[in-house]
Amino acid sequence: MDLMGFALFSLSSLFAVIDPLGCIPFFSGQTAGMDGKTKARVLFRALFVSLLLLLLFTYAGTAVLHTFGITIDAFRIAGGVIFFGIGLDMLQSKPRRWRTGIDRAFQTDHPDASGETAGDVEALPVEPRRLEPLHEPGHDPSVTPLAIPMIAGPGSITTVMVLRAEAGTSEKLLVVAGAVVAILLLTGIILWAADQVLTRLGETGMKIVEKLMGLLVTVIAVQLILNGFAPYFRSLLSEGM
Repeated sequence: MDLMGFALFSLSSLFAVIDPLGCIPFFSGQTAGMDGKTKARVLFRALFVSLLLLLLFTYAGTAVLHTFGITIDAFRIAGGVIFFGIGLDMLQSKPRRWRTGIDRAFQTDHPDASGETAGDVEALPVEPRRLEPLHEPGHDPSVTPLAIPMIAGPGSITTVMVLRAEAGTSEKLLVVAGAVVAILLLTGIILWAADQVLTRLGETGMKIVEKLMGLLVTVIAVQLILNGFAPYFRSLLSEGM
């Protein structure tokens, strides 16, 4: 893969997994009632923490793999399996697995927000766009849950580590870092205009975008799994010959 192709692959992978449009309902709920200055401060802090975390795993990801004796090919396969699950969730309009805990925790604390009791939390729908969180004065959701795990969650961390493994050269590693910065900037712009985006796209538009992103993530997952198994099959063929 040439540099331009790798850049497009990195950008599309990060955009699909972070899914800024899918973050909009939850961000709107967590910052409801905040003035513009407070909302901007919360958003900036969330993006800054996400940037530090994703860059840390971008540059230290290989060291982590070596520490635990994990091969790059094994991580490609594992990353592909995770991405496949994420893609299926998006295609089937199911809540993201790593965000479900956040939603259930909120509904436990605020049973009246969904019209159900905390005891029924297991049966509650957990789609973020249907929630309207009621935060207390001084509530700061920037680090948790906005930065971790909404933006820099297991999916995006796995993505940057897989991209780091795919990079191979210092130039491509810089491309990965640049893609992280670019997608986080785009995420910030989209979240800052969250209310307008929700109004323009509506529920149907959000679902269409989610389906398209889910298809892209699923295709990326299959390719990563194939890339991970390729060296193993080549070694089997060479031994057979």
